[in-house]
Amino acid sequence: FGMASVARSEPISPDTLYRIASMTKPITSVAVMMLFEEGRIHLNDPIGNYLPELGDAQVIARDDSPDGYHLEPARNPVTVRHLLTHSSGYTYGEPEPLDELHREAGIPSGFTNTDDTIGAAVKRLGDVPLLFHPGEGWAYGVSTDVLGGLVEAVSGTTLDAFFEERILAPLGMADTHFFLPPEKVARLADVYTRRDDGALAHVESDYPYNGPGTLFMGGAGLCSTITDYAQFAQMMLNGGCLGGVRLLSRRAVELIRENHVGESTPMDRPGYGFGLGFAVHRDAGRSGDILPVGSYFWGGYWHTTFWIDPVEDLLAIKMSQVFPADHLDDHQALQALVYGAIDD
Repeated sequence: FGMASVARSEPISPDTLYRIASMTKPITSVAVMMLFEEGRIHLNDPIGNYLPELGDAQVIARDDSPDGYHLEPARNPVTVRHLLTHSSGYTYGEPEPLDELHREAGIPSGFTNTDDTIGAAVKRLGDVPLLFHPGEGWAYGVSTDVLGGLVEAVSGTTLDAFFEERILAPLGMADTHFFLPPEKVARLADVYTRRDDGALAHVESDYPYNGPGTLFMGGAGLCSTITDYAQFAQMMLNGGCLGGVRLLSRRAVELIRENHVGESTPMDRPGYGFGLGFAVHRDAGRSGDILPVGSYFWGGYWHTTFWIDPVEDLLAIKMSQVFPADHLDDHQALQALVYGAIDD
């Protein structure tokens, strides 16, 4: 339900396309786990083994100097596991002074449509310090973009080509793209923001169909439909296979949805941990949420979300195109509606 375009009075339909932003991250993480199962990488490998420019990381250390900080060598290397769990120390350029240092290094955000490539962006990231020593904190950021560079380095192909050949085509996800073909642009939902008076306002955005189309970020950038993304989520719910096609072993999926960050509190949400590319619900007594323990999920900048529940054997996907979406905060309400509808 809802409108894909208010101005055109165009209703949402099953083939409506959405910018899914950070819901790209789980797909990239699955690509990494596929390479892991093939023995081509190990979770505890230093990322510098594959991307040498990231091999000698520096860490921000606060002090009383005029700059307020100095740099010190990382106590341990950033590993593939650190990147999958956002415990690497890489951020999206916050807090200060990382914002300025990211700008100076020319690090694009997950939504920047430039003539860059992920390989070039990752090389420049080698000039940016970490927020904390790897494995000693949790911070959301460009870790999954680095994993996109890892997939390219190990596979020898571009991330979009790897996705298409190894994940999207096998799962029948024909409407999932980094950059939309011209004939599909009309199916892309409009983007809206909330004005100060509470009304929704349309935002002009030619992402993701104009420009050179060379930046395939592992952490953001895909467009998809609800029905396409359901194929991916169903594969995970099935333990790594769908329709006779197996992408991951059952054991790999179980490893993905384990908590890998100890007692850290990702997203500042008590009762939650973080697996290999997905947040995981681990303690309902602390979270107070109805979502069954063991469920795993993620969302995107434009107010999209999904979760996979192996306890009740269900998945849910919600798409919208609104930013910022803090005023909506309806994910938990949606979960209450879904589980309240179960009649045993």
